[in-house]
Amino acid sequence: MALAAKSGFKGAAIRPPATAAQRRLWAAEQLTEGSGEYNVPVALRLHGPLDTPALLRALHALLTRHESLRSTFDVGQGGALRWAARAPEEFPVRQRDFSREADPVAAAIGFADDLAWRPFDLGREVLRIGLLRLADDDHLLVCVGHHVVFDDWSVAVLFRELEVLYALAVRGAALSKVLPTLTYGYTDLSLDERRNLTRGRLDDQLAYWRDHLADAPALRLPTDGPRPTGHTTQAGRHRFTISAALTARLTEVGRSSRATLFMTLLTGFHTLLRQWTGQTDITVGTLVTGRTTPEREALITCMVNTLAIRSTAPREATFAQLLAEVRERTLSAFAHQDAPIDEVVARLPNRGGRPLVQVMFEFQNTTMDVAALHGGAGDVPTLEGLRTVAQPFARLTARYDLELAVGTTPDGLVASIVHPTDLFTEHTVAALAEDYRAVLRSVAAAD
Repeated sequence: MALAAKSGFKGAAIRPPATAAQRRLWAAEQLTEGSGEYNVPVALRLHGPLDTPALLRALHALLTRHESLRSTFDVGQGGALRWAARAPEEFPVRQRDFSREADPVAAAIGFADDLAWRPFDLGREVLRIGLLRLADDDHLLVCVGHHVVFDDWSVAVLFRELEVLYALAVRGAALSKVLPTLTYGYTDLSLDERRNLTRGRLDDQLAYWRDHLADAPALRLPTDGPRPTGHTTQAGRHRFTISAALTARLTEVGRSSRATLFMTLLTGFHTLLRQWTGQTDITVGTLVTGRTTPEREALITCMVNTLAIRSTAPREATFAQLLAEVRERTLSAFAHQDAPIDEVVARLPNRGGRPLVQVMFEFQNTTMDVAALHGGAGDVPTLEGLRTVAQPFARLTARYDLELAVGTTPDGLVASIVHPTDLFTEHTVAALAEDYRAVLRSVAAAD
């Protein structure tokens, strides 16, 4: 297991370099002018007799177990971004009592919003936790992580383990050896990545992406307003659903072409973008978790990588032909997923400031509990003896021109499109969502 680093903090003297994902997100944070764009806030309303000391014990056990939650980052000699970890005893849980306020809920949510969107100083902290008391039997638990260590998978791991630890803490049990020992830690992850790069193990993967994306054009999206010259993140979200019957039919369509539902839905998005832009050369980004081994699945840290799925089928291509291309490109992309996106971009010809990925497609079939925390479908985490309710944050941020996320439920698919309000109106995005459903219905109806 990796050891905590030493830089004004307790622990060993190991100072491993940041991973590629963390370097990318650290650099992005420096460019966002304190917007909080890369903050990942989640909150749970806790109704019932909360055992506060037990919850604090459970949180401390989590922080002790996952050094990434105590991370700090700074630039060392030679300009390399380095990682360190605070001692768990130094991590504060912000406790506030709003029960005597005229409107406890409003006061608590205002405090939570400040926790959620205040910019992070990554040299000091990557996680904030607040426990807010509204009444004797009403509390709000707020966890705000920076994306440099927090992704959807990490959120799910955190709450799954918190459920176990709190249940035992209320019984007075010892927590130090409750969960399986982590045999693979942050230092292992960092050194594995560095070895892969320095020993040329990713050369073939990087060459694949260079050859595949070297001449990929930018998308000419028909926006409702001019693109701002400065950085903007203000966003809107349009939610919509896809029925269980249509989902079942789309699954059959994919199966007949040896394609997954993910591939079929992604091809539908490519089809929509071809219709909307008039282009036949389309690149769409999608995310992979980076959890390629059981040891990595247990870690709380950001291992997300972006894959660029490009289609170039001629204008007259049928959906089946486009699906065959997207299927092949997706399989190849996942076979080359270890190449960090920033290393890929660095090896491409100069794009003149044009981003490689302007639109994203996400298929969420394993982290619906995380979607529920953000106000979507799914089950929220539960703490023993309490009724838990998600407390979504009203504010949204947009990192791309369009982000289409689709998740599975027993009643079909739930979907949302997040978009910058500077570029697209709600009316345009609603029409875009309906056009996407029309594409899928057309595919399902075809013989």
